[in-house]
Amino acid sequence: MAVATDLYLPAIPAMTQELGGSISDGQLTLSIFMLGVAGGQLIFGPLSDHYGRLPVVRAGAVGFIVFSLISAFAWSIEYVWTARLFHGAVAASGPVIARAMIRDRYEGDRAAQIMALTSASMALLPLIAPTLGAIILVEFGWRATFLVLALYAIACLLGLSTFEETAPAKLRGETARQLTFGDVFGSFGACLKHPRFIGYQLAGTLSFCGLFVYLSTVSFFLTDVFNVPTKYFGLAFAVSVTGFLVGSLTSSRLVLSLGQDKTMIVGTVVCVLSTGIALLVTSRFESAHLLLAGLSTGFFFGVGLVSANASMGAVSLFADKAGAASAVYGSVHSLSSALIGAIAGMTYSGRMLEPITLMFLCATGSLLGSYIVSKTTPNGTHRPKK
Repeated sequence: MAVATDLYLPAIPAMTQELGGSISDGQLTLSIFMLGVAGGQLIFGPLSDHYGRLPVVRAGAVGFIVFSLISAFAWSIEYVWTARLFHGAVAASGPVIARAMIRDRYEGDRAAQIMALTSASMALLPLIAPTLGAIILVEFGWRATFLVLALYAIACLLGLSTFEETAPAKLRGETARQLTFGDVFGSFGACLKHPRFIGYQLAGTLSFCGLFVYLSTVSFFLTDVFNVPTKYFGLAFAVSVTGFLVGSLTSSRLVLSLGQDKTMIVGTVVCVLSTGIALLVTSRFESAHLLLAGLSTGFFFGVGLVSANASMGAVSLFADKAGAASAVYGSVHSLSSALIGAIAGMTYSGRMLEPITLMFLCATGSLLGSYIVSKTTPNGTHRPKK
């Protein structure tokens, strides 16, 4: 899913200009994509419990190829919005099933460690995707970006032939007799009534929302504020993304000594501190560009500490239906990102103050989520005072 956003980031201004849209119209293509991801996870997660992980993720990969090609032939911004909605829906098959497959194989802190390592490996894509996207844009135009996405999905589809099914046969048999819309929405309700799940959801979702504010506006503020030429977009973007990579790798080490909950708390504190300092700097100084770049890297580092631990903590609470729990977590995650991304686009005014303010608010909410986790037990009851 990450490559579907990050490869595409440098092309947003050029695409928006050619199709006659505004800055907020261009940003909205990202938010609509995330809306598709939110809805798609609610479909693919339960289906993977029903039919198995691999058949469902293969179907998603085929859909991704189709909608990548459809997006390449857009003639209006409204066309792009529609195509990206379905593009996001099929892209959702990847992350929702990846979380479920990890939970199928591992438990507790070990699951969080494997998820952190997976996140770190996926962070390599954002390191190179914007640079590659900028080269594609300069040499071939923005439409070629979607053609490359189709080729990437074909490679993923071929790679899936080396994977083995992880969903237990017993679970698939039971789910086959029970899979209804009522069960899907029942799983949604059960998750969102669980206090500890809510805590993990807030921590993971809002930290990522802060990151998505950055993603939604970076293609504009790197030019408007930092005066970075398009061809150097990827290099500038990689500075911040390196923080997420290092954070995920650090998490994979810390989680075995601190545990997933404490590691997540450390991450939310880092997110609050980095965005809080950035907000103070932005409100007082107009040209502290290097300091802001360093703080954004620090924020990404914090998100790297939070991400895997929050997602695995939430999914592990409902191990008997990992696909459904992953779908609930991921859909709320994506829906919230779409909303905050749209707000970021509408409030952006050519400066850093508004994006950083939103990032700080998201980081504060993430810290609240980690506090809820620290005060509840795995069965959802309030943790007694010592």
